[in-house]
Amino acid sequence: MKKRKIAALIITILLLGLIFYKINWKELLETFRVFNFKNMIFIVPFYVLTLYLRGIRWKALLLDNPIYSSLHLGEVFTVGSMLNIFLPARAGDVYRAYYLGSVKSESKMKVFGSIILERTLDGICVFLILLSAILFYCREQWILSIAYFIGALFLGSLLVFYLIFKFNKIDLICEKLVALAAKLPEHSSASAQRLITKLCSYVNSFIGGFEVLDNFKCTLVAFISSIAIWGIECYVAYLIIESFDLGLGFSAALFVLSLISFSTMIPSTSVFLGPYQYAYILALGIYNIPKSTALAVSTVHQAVLMVILTIIGGFYLMRFNISLDDIKILDKKA
Repeated sequence: MKKRKIAALIITILLLGLIFYKINWKELLETFRVFNFKNMIFIVPFYVLTLYLRGIRWKALLLDNPIYSSLHLGEVFTVGSMLNIFLPARAGDVYRAYYLGSVKSESKMKVFGSIILERTLDGICVFLILLSAILFYCREQWILSIAYFIGALFLGSLLVFYLIFKFNKIDLICEKLVALAAKLPEHSSASAQRLITKLCSYVNSFIGGFEVLDNFKCTLVAFISSIAIWGIECYVAYLIIESFDLGLGFSAALFVLSLISFSTMIPSTSVFLGPYQYAYILALGIYNIPKSTALAVSTVHQAVLMVILTIIGGFYLMRFNISLDDIKILDKKA
């Protein structure tokens, strides 16, 4: 077992221990019983809408290239999101780059660069959501520290990506490394030069995924799409929480969505087991909601989204004719 998987398993076990320590099982079961299924009429279509809005955003990040369809990109995103649930290390994102690069004869590294940029925009939106919740409701130090970290991480990343693209020095670095490799013994010099040239080509392709940052119109569309996506996701979270008749305001949805989104960055086993539930408990704990109640709400929230993604993503996965062997290969690459 890889060290990464061992670390993920340890983190999952520790968090599950904290979650289930002194849990009130009776209260947990009672919470499940009060769930109002009527809200599913709105929850499902609104969440499905965000999947296709992500296709519009992804096309903008790919410079609105006519070879791509927003609808198809939304379908590919949905399959990738489904795989992210069941495979560790966000293997679904690797799938998206692998599949789209293959079917469109595009550089897989360039597509992957656009996906990294997409995730950065998501992180910035999560920061804005959490900041809004803090300003309107809670300013406890621990939540402020998380907000500062998320903001510094993703806003800083966006700036770094722009600078890397704007002042790309990869070719210059490649030339110097190749020159150094040429001085190696004859039996290893040629192979070292080929390896360096190949790696530099991959890095240049990856940086090409940031080209949209030099296009104001496409960047603006991507940012506005991100705001729309996360605004709808906040409303979906609100509907799910309100389905338990907890009497919490919209700010609870803001805390929940931002913390569970941040929790998916933490290494864990499949289905984000552990971090997702603990983040939910922390978020509703701000409102003094008992741990057992928060666990029940988080379980329903996660299950609803998993079912939607699995049904739609599974349908597209079969339509794209991706085999289980291909998925296993992607899991190893991730």
